[in-house]
Amino acid sequence: MKSIFRYIAHNLTLVFLLVGVAVFTSCEDEDATSTGIVELKSFGPVGVQHGEMIQFVGINLDQVSAIVFANGATVSSFASKTPSKIELIVPNDAEAGHVTLKTPKGDVVSKTIISFEVPVVINSITAEAKPGTNITITGEFLNWIESVTFTSDLLVEQEDFVSQSQTELVITVPMEAQSGFLIFSSGGTEPMAFSSEEELTVTLPAVTSLSPEAIRHTSNLTIAGTNLDLITEIVFFDNISVQAEDFVSQSETEIVVSVPATVEKGTIMLKQRSPIDIITAQELEIILPVGTEISPTPAIPGTDNVTIIGTDLDLVGAVKLPGIDDPIASSSFVSQSATQIVFSVPEGAASGGISYTTIHGYSNNLGVVLIIPSEGPRPLAITMFDETIEYGGGNWSWSGTSDIASGEQFYSGNVSWKFVTTEGGGASTGGMSGINASSLGSFVFSLYGGPGTNGAQVAVILNDNWGNYNAVTLVEGQWTEYRLDFSLYPDIDFSNITRWIFKVEGITSSTIYVDRVGFDPAGPPPLAISMYDETVGFGGGDWSWNIGTSDNASTEQAYSGDVSWKFVTPSDGGVSVGGMTGVDASLKSFYVFSLYGGPGTDGAQVACVLGSDGTDNWDSYNAVTLVEGQWTEYKIDLSNYGTVNLANVNRWIFKVEGMTGSTIYVDRVGFD
Repeated sequence: MKSIFRYIAHNLTLVFLLVGVAVFTSCEDEDATSTGIVELKSFGPVGVQHGEMIQFVGINLDQVSAIVFANGATVSSFASKTPSKIELIVPNDAEAGHVTLKTPKGDVVSKTIISFEVPVVINSITAEAKPGTNITITGEFLNWIESVTFTSDLLVEQEDFVSQSQTELVITVPMEAQSGFLIFSSGGTEPMAFSSEEELTVTLPAVTSLSPEAIRHTSNLTIAGTNLDLITEIVFFDNISVQAEDFVSQSETEIVVSVPATVEKGTIMLKQRSPIDIITAQELEIILPVGTEISPTPAIPGTDNVTIIGTDLDLVGAVKLPGIDDPIASSSFVSQSATQIVFSVPEGAASGGISYTTIHGYSNNLGVVLIIPSEGPRPLAITMFDETIEYGGGNWSWSGTSDIASGEQFYSGNVSWKFVTTEGGGASTGGMSGINASSLGSFVFSLYGGPGTNGAQVAVILNDNWGNYNAVTLVEGQWTEYRLDFSLYPDIDFSNITRWIFKVEGITSSTIYVDRVGFDPAGPPPLAISMYDETVGFGGGDWSWNIGTSDNASTEQAYSGDVSWKFVTPSDGGVSVGGMTGVDASLKSFYVFSLYGGPGTDGAQVACVLGSDGTDNWDSYNAVTLVEGQWTEYKIDLSNYGTVNLANVNRWIFKVEGMTGSTIYVDRVGFD
């Protein structure tokens, strides 16, 4: 049989230990002999091993019938016996301690302790065990082991052994134990510590499934797996902890726990008394309210009821409107269901994203924007910059000069961020507290190109992740609103946005203006009045002229929805809708539309005409600049259409100027 451990000492020096006085006179010896009293004077050698010869020296030893060791091991058959000396073989079961000599006149007990040099041999150890269960060690002289140490100095003393014999040792694996080598400490004349040759595998808990995968706050989550009775604590997203005593139930194969009200999506950590933590491969999905539509837009405070369409809206306990200090409790809603909320818009409400607090106390953005009649573009669901930097962010621009309150140009409000560089620098905000935009779908911003920037590319970076590089094309001397879908940033954690960057590429010297930076729902927002988006509205017809192709349901390009209007002219034609019933845009601020430039159209001017009262109104001519190979959304202030009766718009026209042949795509035409 292979020995896993073995300790053999080499000190075999014969040393006799004197018992009693240091020097005996011959008279005393004669008196003892004459009286027949048995005396033990010494034994040895020191460090004798089991199975070896040991000598006992004394007086009248021929009267000794047996010698008993400390643990009761008895020897009555001696190798030799004389009045002055007894020799015997140390039995394998003899242990350290006082020895007793059996005589007719009574027992004689040694005054000193006998010990041995013990060659401990270990033949086997249980290979794997669960904390709190027993492992068995087999071998020889295991009764001499005094302690066992697990990894990380976790000590089990002899008094805590389950059982111990010469050939078997049983101990309980501590609850804090980890996999690793065992260290054994033995007694004897040469105490030694020695390690196992193989590691003990300490069984760990394992998670096989979370059920349900998507769950509401305070509902019961079932965690299935193995050895889950070892778990003492569950830690959810953002270090929200539930102790074992607060579990709904716990067994070896299943834990049921109520999900705390503030938990967000993420993996789960299971803790045990051992420092080895278990992280679930599966993420827990928290079901939260999501708004997808809001009407009317705009809504008049003190007059209108707002209807929000979405999912799981029955979880909403209150909504918070911009401009209003106190939340509107669900008890004050006009109506509420899982798919719809209706409430009155109070006086003082302002445009902006609506947030919510659930019935369990969790707060976040609902994903819809309240629009209050006002000038300028509507507010974003989450605003990071508009008039000022939000969320505690700072100016992290580099290699240039920044004016974050420039009044020279602005798209929203009264100021924008002017950034000038001669060294290829970039405009940036950083250090924001983590913004959770995960319920939305678009990164939205507006840029104005300074002199010499027309057609230049601008790198648009989030969270310093240059691997998710996206670029937009600048339009010189004009504001352009850009909307980038979250899918363009696959490696960005939109639940923790801390920085944005705009850097003009390809030229080292540039001037740009930045405004209205933030997040909105996916895709372009609905217009207050739509004249064309997927289909022609208000009963209008195709009044285009000089047509090569006029397809108002083309799937080749789309800015909103799935189709756009593709118009190809071989000469100088234009795409147009006419014959609409009168559209009343008198209370709106902007004429809004999106154009995509076909081959060769980059930088071309497009005439944008609104007809009213049966008149085309070419004298109220407005023009925008096309960008080839890219959608651009344009917003023209309706004050620029001075001769148009905005209360009765019945035609719109887009005509590429200065070219005899062109291709453009038109989408999402209306008023906002």
